[in-house]
Amino acid sequence: MTGDTTGGITEDTTGDMTGDTTGDIGGTDPRRPVIVGYDGSDGAKRAVLWASRYAVAAQLPLVVVHCWTWPFFTRDLGPVQGVQDSGLRREAERLMAEGQALATRAEPDLLVRTRLVVGFPSEALVRLSAEASLLVTGTRGLGGFAELLIGSVSLHLAASASCPVMVVRDARPTHGTVVVAVDGSPASDRAAATAADVARTLHKRLQLLHVNVQRRRKQAGALPEGRDPVLERAAALLAGTTDLTVTEDSAASSSAAGFIVQRTSDASCVFLGARGSHSTPTRLGSTIHAVLHHAKGNVGVVP
Repeated sequence: MTGDTTGGITEDTTGDMTGDTTGDIGGTDPRRPVIVGYDGSDGAKRAVLWASRYAVAAQLPLVVVHCWTWPFFTRDLGPVQGVQDSGLRREAERLMAEGQALATRAEPDLLVRTRLVVGFPSEALVRLSAEASLLVTGTRGLGGFAELLIGSVSLHLAASASCPVMVVRDARPTHGTVVVAVDGSPASDRAAATAADVARTLHKRLQLLHVNVQRRRKQAGALPEGRDPVLERAAALLAGTTDLTVTEDSAASSSAAGFIVQRTSDASCVFLGARGSHSTPTRLGSTIHAVLHHAKGNVGVVP
């Protein structure tokens, strides 16, 4: 595969100005690409670097998407007379090219396409997720004020995307284990399958983690006797997988979110199902909210 440097920018300006999400997102490649949002922020740069590495390993094309909203507010998109390379449109194209260049420098053999979408990132990227195998985002964009907390766009993507979402804090994690938190729910089953695919792709070990929540502090640390049935169910789903090392960890804690957050500091990434066994009808439960906000490493959310 080679970097796509000609005709790579596709601008969507049709319909309601949120972008046409069908057809050409993967170019002529029938495989669903990895999509990463880019706005020039440090968090977006880390997301592009992680997405580039993963796309190469998975042998998938990468689409770098920049969402711009200025056409909603003004028709004066430039250029400014007499000023070279000026104007709002030119700035959007510059950011798009910057994201593509970052990806191709990191992975020269990667097929990288770009897409300039008129629309708000939280809405446009959710639409595009219907055509992706994985949607990658940083923790915060240029509007963020604290790297320790996840931004509203990333949270919205985790709650609404059609495909798995990877929220990146570490561009090049060195830990050898992908962790998936399981609870026996259907979303947990899907998270385990996705985590297994990612671990296999990145040549990592997979650890199945079940946190038994003990409401009374004195009970914390006490585990039921015998094999954990939740872990047994998750392991059964992966039965027959011979090219992946799978381990199990059953833990007891007064806070599932707190325990999982701790694990994000020593894992390549931690996966969770978007709706656990105790979630409300809304997509994301309180545990996932807490993990996304306070994680020390990369977190994947599977719908």
